[in-house]
Amino acid sequence: MKHVLVILLILLPGLAASGQEPPPCPIEGDRIHWIADFCMSEIGTDDEIAAMDCISRELRRPFPDDCAAKRHYKRALCEGAASRQTVAGTLESCLEDKDFMGATVRNGGVGN
Repeated sequence: MKHVLVILLILLPGLAASGQEPPPCPIEGDRIHWIADFCMSEIGTDDEIAAMDCISRELRRPFPDDCAAKRHYKRALCEGAASRQTVAGTLESCLEDKDFMGATVRNGGVGN
């Protein structure tokens, strides 16, 4: 029993370190706001009620974490903006632009 306790005491610091918080996401905003902006862009409206089916569907889409989801939606919005030529530069420059975001993300919610 004493040996088990010693082993646990040796392993605990490593186990605790592995449970650390991931680094902060470089993409600002909340996942739900990125989804709302994506869905409203997809159907060409600024009405979140009209986009609710899309929002509900996208909320069920699995991602490893919120940052991965925000990267996905930012890429989709950048691709759409590039195809409509509403953003200057390349897809990569859009993705790297910390200021590129939809109105819902920028305003911290719909109607704010």
